[in-house]
Amino acid sequence: LNGGAKEVALTLTPFGVPEVPEPAGGRGYTIERRYFTLDGDPVDGGQVKQGTRLVTVLTVQPHGKSDGRLMVNDPLPAGFEIDNPNILRTGDIRALDWLKLGVYPEHAEFRQDRFIAAVDWRKAEAFRLAYIVRAISPGDYHPPAALVEDMYRPDFRAITDTGRVRITR
Repeated sequence: LNGGAKEVALTLTPFGVPEVPEPAGGRGYTIERRYFTLDGDPVDGGQVKQGTRLVTVLTVQPHGKSDGRLMVNDPLPAGFEIDNPNILRTGDIRALDWLKLGVYPEHAEFRQDRFIAAVDWRKAEAFRLAYIVRAISPGDYHPPAALVEDMYRPDFRAITDTGRVRITR
């Protein structure tokens, strides 16, 4: 219908999830995600009961002295939700004295699909962040990789392994 058709340049940007996830690793940092019971016992294996609350602990280890303004981004696997300490007192990690975090983020967000924190870190020692999740929907899920990235030096970044988790009734 358009008689005056002209050539048009089109740019496509593919986006997706790779069939084979990237292995854990990075440059400048290492990040690890582990799950614990509220009493501090490690949760081994990839199976939890529906309604179970777990403490998610992210450990970030700089490779040498850090001078970073870091963003930590931990996407939730489907089937989990965050107990938001801004809304629910039961999600407050201050009662979990076994954590010994030693860092207070400049900013933290408890979103529907992820936990995000901004941390200014100028030491060579590792730091830990934590938040509480609840298993809500039975099924088999693949937790995506967590990411730490220096906001001003984006080539300094690291990801965790992905995994599998099964939520049972």
